[in-house]
Amino acid sequence: MRAGYKKPMLVAAAAAALSILGAGLAFASEAGGHHVTPPNMDLVYRLMNFGVMAVVLVVLLRKPLKSALGGRIEQIRSELAELEAKKAQAQAELNEVSKRVSDAQGEREAIVAEFKAQGEREAAKIVEAAQALATRIKAQAQFTIEQETAAAKADLRREVAELSAALAEDLLKQKINAEDQTRLVDEYLAKVQQEVQ
Repeated sequence: MRAGYKKPMLVAAAAAALSILGAGLAFASEAGGHHVTPPNMDLVYRLMNFGVMAVVLVVLLRKPLKSALGGRIEQIRSELAELEAKKAQAQAELNEVSKRVSDAQGEREAIVAEFKAQGEREAAKIVEAAQALATRIKAQAQFTIEQETAAAKADLRREVAELSAALAEDLLKQKINAEDQTRLVDEYLAKVQQEVQ
């Protein structure tokens, strides 16, 4: 027998002995024909019966109660361990989500910076293309102006020459007489003869 069961067994045996002794005394007092009971004896008998019943219940129900309570304790421990595991898992998931949020924020900032840099590069390209186009347009305009100016000058010279010739002709017509015409024709013919020879 284990040491844990010796003490309850002794208590149960003592309680049983006391109850038997009490019952024997009760029967003995009745057997003598005298029925004299002290006023508190009934209470004593009841307390002894209760004690015996309590000891018997403790001895009989100790093992099932212990196993039931032990099972409940184990169940509570396992539930606590499971809750701790769930808490650790939830903390890990929270950390993962926090990391993803911070990574997403950093990634968003990198994307915004990249788009900003691309926008600045595109703006610089557009400004450069606009400046090149303006330079070409300016050069083309300068060339066109020069061509138009040259053409206008040529037209003006031609008109001036034509007007001068017409004016000279008119002047010559007014001032030239028949002698001058003959002399001019003779000079011209002499020049032509010199050229031919």
